[in-house]
Amino acid sequence: MTTSRVNQVLRIAILSILVFLLVLIPLWMVIVNSFKTQTEAAALGVGLPTRWAAIDNYVQVFQNSNYARSFLNSLLVTGVSAGLLLAIAAPAAWAFARSGSRALRVLYVACLVGVLLPLPVVPLVFMLREAGLQGTQVGLVVFTVAARVSLVVFLLTGFARGLPTELEEAASVDGATRLRTFLSVVVPLMTPVLFATFVVIAVSVWNDFYGPLFLISDPDQATLPLGLYRLSSGIREATAWNFVFAHVVLVSLPLILVYVFAQRRIVEGVTAGALKS
Repeated sequence: MTTSRVNQVLRIAILSILVFLLVLIPLWMVIVNSFKTQTEAAALGVGLPTRWAAIDNYVQVFQNSNYARSFLNSLLVTGVSAGLLLAIAAPAAWAFARSGSRALRVLYVACLVGVLLPLPVVPLVFMLREAGLQGTQVGLVVFTVAARVSLVVFLLTGFARGLPTELEEAASVDGATRLRTFLSVVVPLMTPVLFATFVVIAVSVWNDFYGPLFLISDPDQATLPLGLYRLSSGIREATAWNFVFAHVVLVSLPLILVYVFAQRRIVEGVTAGALKS
């Protein structure tokens, strides 16, 4: 066996071990402990339950955590936030990639600063409170967009710079406006990376805990991660890990389904972004 072949086998073996230890075992623990009774789940073991309580656990979580309402809240906040982020970031990225304006270069540097520095949570929450948006889903969407817009602009700008300019120039020669060129030429070219970015941002927003914690006080407007926190913190005795793990499974299930059905397009978008960078 050649040296390169040995190195390849070693890399695969190391990666397989890491995936097994860091992904598969924790995932198995979450799933299997969601099927156990409270006493047995408290041991946090990896073995199968001696007494199955899966149906009771999931029914209890579904009812006591107001799962259906929280699911709709998460779906609304995630969809609107991710859509607004792309609607803002895509044209901004194209403008940054094509324009030689000094003002736009300064603005792009400001966006990069937003990527590097931590989000000023307290001032932003204070501004939302002064605007009467604290405690509302509109305020949560504004907070979410403000927290992520710099990163999305940065990612899309790198892709937009690699797009060929010939089609844009041809559209301009044919009399197309800048808006028409963007919608008819640039957006179709950016579709793979826009889709991949949408999924990545949606996963981030769906799992966000701190934004809802700072801004949402009404249980009827709580998102799924906030519902999980309230479910676990509302247990006065020892933490009911069986309920916590069951809720984690219910929170993660929509994301798993999205990945299963959209994995090919996600990989295409990520690959396209890598090739353009």
